[in-house]
Amino acid sequence: MRAFLLFSLFTLSTSSCKKSNSGTGGVTPAIIPRPGGIFSSAGSTSSVVLNHAETRGILVRAFWKDIEPAEGNFNFTSLDNQINSIKAAGKKYSLGILAGGIGSPDWLITQKGAPYFNYLFRGQPYKLPLIWDNISLTYLGKLADKLAEKYGNDQSLMLVYIPQMTANGVEGHLNGFNQSAFAAAGYTEMKWIDASLQNARRFANAFKTKALAFEVHDLFGSSNPASSIINTLWNDASLNKRMGAAMWWISGNETYQPGLITVLQNFPGDIYCQVIDRSDSTASFPSGDYTKVFEQAKRLRARYIEPWDHEFSISTWNTLFHDFNVYADTLRKY
Repeated sequence: MRAFLLFSLFTLSTSSCKKSNSGTGGVTPAIIPRPGGIFSSAGSTSSVVLNHAETRGILVRAFWKDIEPAEGNFNFTSLDNQINSIKAAGKKYSLGILAGGIGSPDWLITQKGAPYFNYLFRGQPYKLPLIWDNISLTYLGKLADKLAEKYGNDQSLMLVYIPQMTANGVEGHLNGFNQSAFAAAGYTEMKWIDASLQNARRFANAFKTKALAFEVHDLFGSSNPASSIINTLWNDASLNKRMGAAMWWISGNETYQPGLITVLQNFPGDIYCQVIDRSDSTASFPSGDYTKVFEQAKRLRARYIEPWDHEFSISTWNTLFHDFNVYADTLRKY
C-alpha cells in the first residue's frame, strides 16, 4: 500500500509539472525535431552531393503548377524522383514548393478567377495571384493538405518552406515591383501580413509534426512585414515553436537589408539559411571571403545552412562544413 501511495504521489507530481510547464493548461506539447547543419540547396540526384560526408540533407523543390497541373489533379513524380534518391543515400530532405507568379498554376487565374498583378521577373512577364484574395488562400490551403497527406508522415522530411505569393514563389521578396502600382492593385502592409499569417498557419496545421520556415525580405524598404510575420508565428502557442524564419540571402555582408538583419538578430526562434551565391561569385561576399557566411550564421544563431551544390564538388570547404555541423549540434535539441 505504501509503495502504491508513493507511486501515486510521484505520478501526480510529474503530471502537475508537465501541465505547468506546457503553458497551455494541458499536456506538454509534442517534441518536434528540427534540422541542423549542412543541407545542399540543390543536387538531389547528384552522387557528389549525396555522398559528401558533411551533407545532412538536400532541399527538394518543385513548381506548384507542375504538381497540380489541373485543379485537384496532383502528380508528385518530380518530387518523388528526388526524394527517392535522397533517401536511398540515407539523407534527409527539406521541401520547397514555389508558388507566386512563376510557380502558381494558370488555372488559378483562368478558371478560378484569382485577381492578379502583372510583373517582370528576370526580364520575363508573369502574373502574380494576390495572396490577400480568398481564392489564392483557399487553393494554397488545398495544396498544403495534399502535400501533407503525401509527405507529412515521412520521417526523412525535416523542414517545410511556406510557399509565398511573391516574385519567385518561395522567397519573401517583391524585387522589381512598382510600389504604387502594387498598392493600386490592393497591397497594404496589413493585408500582406494578415494573408501571409493565414497561409503559414494553414501549412503548419497541415504539417502538424514538422518544422516550417517563412522566408523573409524587406518589402518596399520596410522590415515591418517580415518582423511582424515571423514573430507572430513564433509566439503563436498553437504552433508549438515550429515556425522559424528563413534567410535565403546570407552572405556575411551587414550592409544588405541591415534592418532585417537586426530583426533576425533579435528573433528568438529558429533561423534557416541559404547562401546567397556560389563561392566562386566572389563579389557576393565581404572581400570575396566565403567563410564570412558561416561567421554571420553563428552570430545569428542560425541552425542550418544550404550552400549551393557547386560547393560539394570541391574540397575547399570540407573543414568549414564540418565545423558548422559540429556547431549546429550544440544548439537546442528538440
